[in-house]
Amino acid sequence: MKFNCELNFSLVFVLLAFGLLKTVLCVRINRLNVPEVAQLGDPVVLDCDYTLEESLDDGLVVKWFFNEKPLPVYQWIPNKKPQERGILKGRLNLNYSASKDTNSVHRALHIIEPGPDLSGNYTCMVSTFTSEDRKTKGMLVLVPEKNLELRQEYIGNQMFQLMCYAEGVFPKPSMSLHIGNSEVNNTKVVVQERNGLYDIKAVAEIPSLEAPEEFSCELHIPQANYTVRKEAIYYPVNGGDTVFKISFLLQCILVTFFHLPLRFG
Repeated sequence: MKFNCELNFSLVFVLLAFGLLKTVLCVRINRLNVPEVAQLGDPVVLDCDYTLEESLDDGLVVKWFFNEKPLPVYQWIPNKKPQERGILKGRLNLNYSASKDTNSVHRALHIIEPGPDLSGNYTCMVSTFTSEDRKTKGMLVLVPEKNLELRQEYIGNQMFQLMCYAEGVFPKPSMSLHIGNSEVNNTKVVVQERNGLYDIKAVAEIPSLEAPEEFSCELHIPQANYTVRKEAIYYPVNGGDTVFKISFLLQCILVTFFHLPLRFG
């Protein structure tokens, strides 16, 4: 097996001069297993599978970095306890073993409950006294909607409003309304950020129906290849304005009835 080692020749020369270097130790990362999409709250493992040219651990250090920040969020040295830092502090299972090899047993990140703030790029760097290798991959933590509601309301003048909304989504979503297989072109979409998550609402005004129609709302998160759809069939009602008035009148009658004084005899 051939290794493409990035050697620090100045350091090697110094070590050789003092007789401290017996074997040049090369390291190579074979695979960086980082899921493209993780689910909110579901434990996830980010694994850094590497190989050492010799069965030595001279200066071996495994570090993980998050979003190109200079300080590592995780560090492990063989025969020492792993250290979690920064955004991963208190969020890792430090007892997780990725391998039985003492030189790679704690090479991985076992995130207990990933949240949307852990979406980003993860870099694994494995180094020895004489060489190092690093790889980077991105992970998105998907937060599905808490609910997806599709409603319609008569607004007068033979028009009604079609509205769809969802709460607590990450990352930033998009939304569309449909009648049958056709998208409603005059849809207004509003997205608001709240506590790191997104609420989204789509609204459109539609002429009163002349025949039953299937309406649908689609919530999209392209980065996660995630789409959810809500459907409903609405039926035409003659004189929507009249229906509203009858409903209001009935409510008034009931209120009046329950406030009539009781008389006996």
